[in-house]
Amino acid sequence: MKREPVVSGQFYPDLPQEINETIESCYIHPVGVGKNTVQVKGKLKGLILPHAGHIYSGPTTTWGMKRLSLENPKPKRFLMLGPNHRVRGESAAISPDNFWETPLGECAIDEELRQAFLNTGSFKADTLAHSLEHSIEVQIPFLQHLYKKETFSILPIAFLHTISLKDCEKIGKAISQVLSRSEFSDVCVIVSSDFSHDITKNEAYKIDGEAIEIIEKIDPSKFYEMVKNEDRSICGFIPITIFLFSLLGKNVAGRKLNYSTSMEIIPHPRGVGYGAIAFEEKH
Repeated sequence: MKREPVVSGQFYPDLPQEINETIESCYIHPVGVGKNTVQVKGKLKGLILPHAGHIYSGPTTTWGMKRLSLENPKPKRFLMLGPNHRVRGESAAISPDNFWETPLGECAIDEELRQAFLNTGSFKADTLAHSLEHSIEVQIPFLQHLYKKETFSILPIAFLHTISLKDCEKIGKAISQVLSRSEFSDVCVIVSSDFSHDITKNEAYKIDGEAIEIIEKIDPSKFYEMVKNEDRSICGFIPITIFLFSLLGKNVAGRKLNYSTSMEIIPHPRGVGYGAIAFEEKH
């Protein structure tokens, strides 16, 4: 089975050449990584990256891609965690497809990794959760652009926003147990999330800065409770919380690479916040 793209022509172009040109323009945008230096402070374990239209959040995404490009050797397997905006299907849904396709080509699903996660009992294979969801799909062209002809595999998992803190902890522990196995030591996690929505630029920098500080400290409970209690509009807060739980007890540090808003792309009174955050195993 193959999952065909559902948001090409909307969140990013339909044609391969236009996709590559758009991504390249994201790199050289004033918000993009450009010629900036991105430090390597340890083995890359994961990234939080945004998932809006490429022209809006792509410049911030390039910071994460730059950090990924510096990893030696580059990861060839990606666990991709995203929110289920459409609220369809299972609460922790693994894609049952064999390939995910974008206009840049097919990307294979990692069957060994999928089976390992299904065996934990914390996830279910489900097509419906992924059928109309954009949060993971929009990340894949950036990986395809970076890797060019090099092959890599993915495992997409979509999460409903209704998952409890206790269940986030349980799922996070399941992820930790799988990724701690030696055969999965090369897996890099990409968590897909935008930050605040429908907010002024000054307020976005303030409140998203507070959230990112908690994320950098790898405090999943504090992050989850803040989003819930203050009704913050961080759409990927469940996959972020789960990922942070998976890092507890490990020698890993979080580090903001870049933060921007849609208001830097197209000036307007209110918009969306985007963050690129790296998680590295300390030397």
